Amino acid sequence: MNNTVVACVDGSSSTKAVCEYAVWAASALKISVALLHVLEKSDQPLVSDLTGTIGLDSREHFTDELVRLEGERNRLLMTQGKAILKNCAELLTEAGLPAPQQLQKHGTLDGILAELGDTRLMVLGRRGASNPVGSHIENVIRLQKNPVLIVPETFSVPSRVMFAYDGSEASLENLRRLSVSPLFLNLTCHLVMVNGNSESLDAAQSLLQRAGITSQASLLKADTVANALCRYAGEHGIDLMVMGAYGHSRLRRFFIGSNTAEMLSNSSQPLLMLR
Repeated sequence: MNNTVVACVDGSSSTKAVCEYAVWAASALKISVALLHVLEKSDQPLVSDLTGTIGLDSREHFTDELVRLEGERNRLLMTQGKAILKNCAELLTEAGLPAPQQLQKHGTLDGILAELGDTRLMVLGRRGASNPVGSHIENVIRLQKNPVLIVPETFSVPSRVMFAYDGSEASLENLRRLSVSPLFLNLTCHLVMVNGNSESLDAAQSLLQRAGITSQASLLKADTVANALCRYAGEHGIDLMVMGAYGHSRLRRFFIGSNTAEMLSNSSQPLLMLR
C-alpha cells in the first residue's frame, strides 16, 4: 500500500467527494487507488446481558434470536458495504483510473491501519455516515503516520493551497516535502504563520521560491489559531489547507485533540494533515 491512495468510503454524503479527491491525488501522483470500507462494531450490540431481567428459558430463547438477528444485521451491512465499494469503483473507472482494489475490513481502527501498512495518502470524508464530523478522524490522524486528506461533501479542483507554518523543524521539513510533491505543481501557495516571526516566515518562503513555487507569505496576529486560519482561507479563496501534526509543537497540541472537530466544523476547505 506504500504507493497507493486509500479512499475510505462509507456511503455517507462525503463519499462521492472522497472518490473525486482520490482521483485528483492519484492522477497527480501517478499512483493507484484502493477503496476501503470498514464494518464498524456497533456501540450497542443486539446481544446483551439479560441476566435478572427475564426467566432462564425465556433468556435462552431471546439470546438465540438476538444472535440470529445480529448475524443477519452483519450480513446486510457487509452486502451494503460491497455495494458501496462497487459503486465507488465504477466512479473511479469512469474518471479514467484503472479498476481499484476493493477492501472491506472489520475490526479495531488501529488494527486495520496496521494491516494496511504504509500508504501514500489516505482520504477521509469530513462527514461520516453516523457523525456530522467523520466518525474516526481524530483517531486516524493520531494513528496514521502518513498524510491524511479530510474532505468536505463537494469536490473542487484545488488551485490555491494554504500551508499553515509554525516555524518548527518538522514544519520546515513538511514544507520541503510539499515543494517537491507533484500534488502541488501549478498551485498558488499561501504560506501563513500565526503569531510567529517574520525571519522564519521569510526563510520558508525562500525555500518555496527556490523550488519554483509561486507563493504569498502572510504573518497573522490572533488569539485563536483556528479562527485566524479559517478566516484567511475564506478571504483568499483557499481550496486546500495543509498543516502538520508534529512532535509536541503548539500546532500539534492544538490540532490533535478536542479542537480538531472544531477546526473541521469551522472550515469548508479540504484539510491535508502531514506527519
